[in-house]
Amino acid sequence: MLATAVSTLPTGDGWAYEFKWDGVRALIDVAEGRVRLASRAGNDITKGYPELVEQAREVGDALLDGEIVAFVDGRPSFERLQQRMHVRGAELPRLVDSVPVTFVVFDVLRRFGVDLTARPFAERRATLDRFAEEHPGWTLSPVFDDGPATLEVARAHGLEGVVAKRLAAPYRPGARTDEWCKVRFEHRGEFAVIAWEAAPEHPATLSSVVLGVQRDGELQYAGRVGSGISGRVAADLKRRLTPQDAPAVDGVPAPLRQRRLTWVRPEVVVDVVFTCWTGDRVLRQPVFKGIRTDKGVDEARGDG
Repeated sequence: MLATAVSTLPTGDGWAYEFKWDGVRALIDVAEGRVRLASRAGNDITKGYPELVEQAREVGDALLDGEIVAFVDGRPSFERLQQRMHVRGAELPRLVDSVPVTFVVFDVLRRFGVDLTARPFAERRATLDRFAEEHPGWTLSPVFDDGPATLEVARAHGLEGVVAKRLAAPYRPGARTDEWCKVRFEHRGEFAVIAWEAAPEHPATLSSVVLGVQRDGELQYAGRVGSGISGRVAADLKRRLTPQDAPAVDGVPAPLRQRRLTWVRPEVVVDVVFTCWTGDRVLRQPVFKGIRTDKGVDEARGDG
């Protein structure tokens, strides 16, 4: 179930409020001794998080919805989580120790074989609270009843934002509805990479990428980002891109087309923070935050 971006949180007795965690959305499915972690796109990410698999073996039967988070000084850091997101090889055991992750649980969709998705959120949350009492090693996303106060606390602690959830709402898999709403303190969204630019003195080195966004049913030009891309991140990003002869979108400005660009298939989605959209619908002051392997190009809508 997905949250709709809003500028003002709904208020009233029928709502609960949670912090927005800057991580990777995932489901942990435990059944008949088997543990599987799935990304929001449905990809199997079990092998990337062995510590979460080990933790989940103790819970019996459950389907948990939450966020994989890497904390730095008590705050979520998506940049730090990037060090874990794509690692599956011999380097992983070292990273499990040096870059630990936490699964922050905010919903339970099945427990002891019983499908809970049709139950209201308030009932599912009560079930989740009992789950936490039985398994104290798990981290639950705290729930509050005062939206404005929750926003103030989230802002003061440098968190990403707040999610409001209607207490009476069932869980609607895959749906983005106004029964879950989110407010972010910064503009942040997902964009498709449509080209990469070579560094001036190093033609084989990626220095920036050109972005596309889903708008009016098609992929359109959204600007260029270089800030936040360097070193290992640049090399990893370049490795994932597949060259093609022509741009995947129209409307790329002529001055940009004259730069040293390599057009690529619009297959890779990246996470970008920006201050606003300009009048010509291009990102202002964008900063690259990471690669989103958990999202497809059809989700590159620029709204997070």
